[in-house]
Amino acid sequence: MNANRPPPAIGFTLIEVLIALAIMATLALTGYRALTGMLDAERQLSTDRDRWRDLDLFFARFDYDVGHALARPYALGATTFPGVFLRDDALAIVRGTPGEPPQRIGYRLREGTIELLYWPGLDATAVSAPVAYPVATEVATWQLRLANREGQWVENWGEPGPQADDAPLPRGALLALTLTDGTRIERVFAWR
Repeated sequence: MNANRPPPAIGFTLIEVLIALAIMATLALTGYRALTGMLDAERQLSTDRDRWRDLDLFFARFDYDVGHALARPYALGATTFPGVFLRDDALAIVRGTPGEPPQRIGYRLREGTIELLYWPGLDATAVSAPVAYPVATEVATWQLRLANREGQWVENWGEPGPQADDAPLPRGALLALTLTDGTRIERVFAWR
């Protein structure tokens, strides 16, 4: 045995420590990117889920309203309008539910939002502005057509005037929405 020989070194060299740190940094960066990607995907799924839920609620509401439409005309000043009136992509309906008085409501598209409209009264001595509630957002366009008794789709419904008392209800409604992301949705509603 040689007494002048130093004992073997215990520990890591500087190169080994730097390599271990580089490996740990790479693993941490990869883990951070994966976590960020998962959080972004969850956020996008949540946004999409909320958007589709809101659209589903809008379609259910629209179905309920057209299902409870009445043929009862309403008057604005001296002009009589039929219970269902469609012009310029705006729809006005007289809705009636058991136990409640008839109510005039409507739908329109304004600045990317479909609004549900409530008027203060069914008949009015003068034109009044409705109260508008947003029911669907991120809508680029909508097209609403109603089916007449012959089964033809028409874009206008009802004529103001004395003949409004005899105006029939449509047989159905076709609502086509184009969302701001380009998605197109078409739904057909039976008029009861």
